[in-house]
Amino acid sequence: MSTPVFADSFGRTDIGCVRDSNQDSYVIGNLETGERLEAEQPVRIEVDGRGPLFVVCDGMGGAAGGDVAARLAAEVVWAEMGASESTEERSVYARVLRRAVRLANRRVFQESLKNPRLRGMGTTLSAAGLVGDAVVLAQVGDSRAYIFRNRTLTQVTRDQSIVSALLHAGRITEEEARVSARANMILQALGVHEDVQVALSIVEVRQGDTLLLCSDGLHGPVGHDQLEAAFTACPDLDEAVKTLIALARSAGGPDNITAVAARFDGEGLRQPLGDEDLPRFVEFDPMEEGPAALTTTSWVARRLAAQAGIGEDPGPPAVPATGQHEVFRGNLPEVTPELSDVPGPASRRLAEGERLGLVAWGIALGIAVALLLLLLWDYL
Repeated sequence: MSTPVFADSFGRTDIGCVRDSNQDSYVIGNLETGERLEAEQPVRIEVDGRGPLFVVCDGMGGAAGGDVAARLAAEVVWAEMGASESTEERSVYARVLRRAVRLANRRVFQESLKNPRLRGMGTTLSAAGLVGDAVVLAQVGDSRAYIFRNRTLTQVTRDQSIVSALLHAGRITEEEARVSARANMILQALGVHEDVQVALSIVEVRQGDTLLLCSDGLHGPVGHDQLEAAFTACPDLDEAVKTLIALARSAGGPDNITAVAARFDGEGLRQPLGDEDLPRFVEFDPMEEGPAALTTTSWVARRLAAQAGIGEDPGPPAVPATGQHEVFRGNLPEVTPELSDVPGPASRRLAEGERLGLVAWGIALGIAVALLLLLLWDYL
């Protein structure tokens, strides 16, 4: 990139006030250098080549399962994006990110089949990378991404949740949504089924924009106005993130709390055109090309809502025919169709694991036959 762009970043996760363990996970990393950053102080990433990657995952499925799902999903997305080629095309980057999330889904799903203690585990996921002057986002579940610009906070992802679907369908009010008992019911989670519908969105950024990725342990107890006020009152990223977590804890901290913030600057980005120049939600359809691929509504969220009986189905899924998704209930399907292999380090590791699994079954079968012969010999 001829003109510099910088991303000052900071993240923190907190167990909250109720949970016995922290099942959230996050990644801040520089894809160009391969360095995953977990510093206690804000870090600056100079955007060169592939630039920064940010991931937040909120696990679910028991004390062990949620932690495994969130951590594994974040690590697989990080590894897959790190192994990808650099691109300046937003659409290409979006498709690569979608592939990485689908591979993470496959890895978490297969891990759940290997260990009975992990059955039903899953995780939400919000991931973001910077391509030129745009943030490309991938979304599964109800973790969120926001952009703070001109003292205004704008949500740039769409929740894949029952409450969000009811709200957008006009069946409940915003006040009813805030106090709904179904606030924790999501329309899909990563790792629960053999494939997942990844919502992709693209947002152009300006000098001074701040990106926030967070789990529902933050945006649930802390309202939109409080989130916005925290960034307005705290110019330093670390101070803002610490303030947000403190607000969530003071509101009862009913869930794990994770916040990752990144502030973009540099001459490679345009300045805001005025107070009305605010970010817009634009979803990207990877099955389309050009202007037809961009829409200001979330086809993925609408499609998932229709499968739950809320609203009308907007059309065929963007994910190839590998099964539709029911409302997440923590149950696994009895039959596990295989996915087509997708090149990448995760798929190679999965293939090696499958070969090892066949060897283990062969050994177990041999031992069982030997024991049966010994029993027959004693009997005779």
